Amino acid sequence: MQGTLILDKIIKISKYPVLFILFCYLVLFACYNLGGADYLFHIKSGQVIVEEKQLPSTDIFSFIKNSKTWNNHEWLYQIGLYYIYENFGLQGMFLLKIIIFSLAFFLLACIALRVDWVFSFPLLFYGLQISLRRFTLRPDNLSFLFFILFLLPFVFKKRRLLFLLPLVQILWVNIHGFFFIGPAVLAIYLLLAPAADKNGGRKFYNGAKLSFIFCILACFVTPHPRLMFQYPFMVIKDIVSGNQKLFYQFIQELSSPLASAKNNYIFLVYITAGLGFLIFTRKRNWFYIGLFSAIAVFSLNSLRNMYFIVPVTIAVFVNCYPHIKESFLKLFLKEKGFFLLKVIFFIFTVFISFKTFGTIRHLPDKKIDYLTKDNKVVSEGLFLARDPQGYPAQMLKFIGKTPLPKKMFNTFNLGAMLIFNFYPERQVFIDGRTEFYGQEFFSLYRKISEGNSQAIEQAVSEYGLRGFMISYFKDKPPFLIRSLRGKNFSCVYFGVDGIIFVDKNFIEENPSLKSKEIDFNKVEFGSLDMLKDIKCSRPFLKGKFNMAYVLYLLGYYEQSRQYLAKIIEINPVHPQSYYLLGEISYKAKDYEKAFVYCRDSLLLDSSLREAEILLAKIYFKTGNIKGAKTVTKSLKIDFEKFSKGVENE
Repeated sequence: MQGTLILDKIIKISKYPVLFILFCYLVLFACYNLGGADYLFHIKSGQVIVEEKQLPSTDIFSFIKNSKTWNNHEWLYQIGLYYIYENFGLQGMFLLKIIIFSLAFFLLACIALRVDWVFSFPLLFYGLQISLRRFTLRPDNLSFLFFILFLLPFVFKKRRLLFLLPLVQILWVNIHGFFFIGPAVLAIYLLLAPAADKNGGRKFYNGAKLSFIFCILACFVTPHPRLMFQYPFMVIKDIVSGNQKLFYQFIQELSSPLASAKNNYIFLVYITAGLGFLIFTRKRNWFYIGLFSAIAVFSLNSLRNMYFIVPVTIAVFVNCYPHIKESFLKLFLKEKGFFLLKVIFFIFTVFISFKTFGTIRHLPDKKIDYLTKDNKVVSEGLFLARDPQGYPAQMLKFIGKTPLPKKMFNTFNLGAMLIFNFYPERQVFIDGRTEFYGQEFFSLYRKISEGNSQAIEQAVSEYGLRGFMISYFKDKPPFLIRSLRGKNFSCVYFGVDGIIFVDKNFIEENPSLKSKEIDFNKVEFGSLDMLKDIKCSRPFLKGKFNMAYVLYLLGYYEQSRQYLAKIIEINPVHPQSYYLLGEISYKAKDYEKAFVYCRDSLLLDSSLREAEILLAKIYFKTGNIKGAKTVTKSLKIDFEKFSKGVENE
């Protein structure tokens, strides 16, 4: 008995160091990755609003949609972001991110600690793991925080908290498009609470009714009340009608978690656990059932929404815990058995805390080494710094000091960076505002990126394009590059982070560009004087590989082969390089050599889909139809279409 009391006391005291480790992990992880380039767009937009002292009613950043109405529902966030950046720089951006997530998880910890902490801590910990994907600097993270604030009155049963919600709603409607979640939470409660509160809670219910009315009115406290009122209905209409289908197909963060279930198993287990809590408890709370169901559907809609399931699952568990505990004690375990279960959870919690502490120790030292165009290894720390893998610094520097045409195509992820660095001198073809550009225009963008000649000609004619700026430092170079070969465009920039083509007539009009033209016949990887040191640093080679891939797309196979040979010299286990050597050999109809390279690539990475497709093509060309059918079947590719495609090459 004495031992049980001591152990119980140890468990109670241990929650403080365990939670301290969790929050250290959260804070340090938030010191990395501002997330893409969207924050750059928001800073520039905030700057324009502050300097002009008004919200632009039509778009000002794109030469494609210059006069189209733009409902900027994130204007307040943008102004705040601009002031923080102006006064505190990049470190201020990280500080804001730390504050948002720390406050969100502090509130979640307050909710979780209303019951035995050893049982709720795994939900808190794995909820954090789900949320790490969204540890970026975007306005939807404030929606995550506001959603938690809307849950607090129901978790803590505090009527006074209900009257703070309209104030939160005023901020929310001017910060992010997910503002409709707030009134939706209250609406679900008002619809389902009578079934849950038949014997009481009338004052709280009336308070919720009043709060709901004021929250609806708060949605109109915005520069564009009519557009804000229409916005949720437009979103629902677009989803139901399939108008957003193309975005969900090609933009990773908008794809469904179910499409990559293996990578999102923690989320799927988490959502299943929440469902289990609701089913297991005998006393049904219809408000939580309705809320969990709605948020589950919302979270399953896209990867960016996944972490919204975390607050509602924790709230459901806290609500159901007394009933779950009572059921366990009555049906399965007695007091001793339940305490043993508690000890098992405690051991598990201590184990994951030690693992987390080990991760924390190395986080501040996180860095990346990469190879520049002139084969120098550059080492950059990632702590409180911009990720160099996602920011084409050299390309942007070239654009800034070179007289390029005003109307140029740019890749999707490059748009925000161009706006931040060069607006108002330069407008963009496209940026990350998918809703603004619409599915029809995005479809045209996709066709251009895929190298569709008709789409390229349409865009050049319709929008007066005189060049193409293609960033690929982190992405794969698009087939558009191949389609520009032989057209009236010359390459004036070619680097590890991107490539730029300009209309030849424009070059004639601007002689200073003549010296910038790239002769791909003379492109060389360069010498590796410090090969041993380069190998030791294990640099990021994606940029160099992309240059090799561009040379391949443009038909400069010998130059591409030279690049790939050097990459393999630096990193002998680089599967993509062996695959591309296989493609080059396949183009030369040297199927035996192509097979060897393809085999080596798959030995290093058996999941490399491009190499598997190449293997199927080699099998087909060498008469091994059975082998080709086996590979295409495993890849879920229609063999008839595949074989016709290979025959027509």
